[in-house]
Amino acid sequence: MQENHVNNIDIDQIMQEIRQEIKEKNLDHTILDFEEIPFTPEISQAENQFQCSSLQQSTEYLNIRNQIDPYKPIEGNFLIRLIKKVLRKLMIFYIMPIMTEQNALNLHTANAIHQTNQYILSRTESDQVNLAELISRMDALELKQAANRQEIQALRSQIRTLSAENEKLRRKLS
Repeated sequence: MQENHVNNIDIDQIMQEIRQEIKEKNLDHTILDFEEIPFTPEISQAENQFQCSSLQQSTEYLNIRNQIDPYKPIEGNFLIRLIKKVLRKLMIFYIMPIMTEQNALNLHTANAIHQTNQYILSRTESDQVNLAELISRMDALELKQAANRQEIQALRSQIRTLSAENEKLRRKLS
């Protein structure tokens, strides 16, 4: 029954429909570059600067998808599924060690990225605390500096007064 359906396919008609659709959409025969193909990236593309949100997004992605499943569902008709299952059984001795190593590498990479993210977050929080502490110390030092300036002004004024009195006393003695 299925063979009969396959024999009824008219390739020329399909090609004419494709050519007609190409004409309607004003497409040409040039090959697109990969940059011209529209796609939605799953992760944000970092520019030339560090972006904590991008690191967090990549960390979450790695934590979720760090293991590769060697047993993907096999699709197709009965004969194709049977052949694929037999091939899978024959290649398992070769594929499983590779998959195990890749999964271990993925797990360690995800862990390293997660630890890096945690370190950056802890340093950011620590830096915020240190920044607040430094600002309060700076404010205290500015107040102390203003008080010292006033004291210096008062001392200079006293020096001038004492110098003037000293000069008067020298004149009296001379």
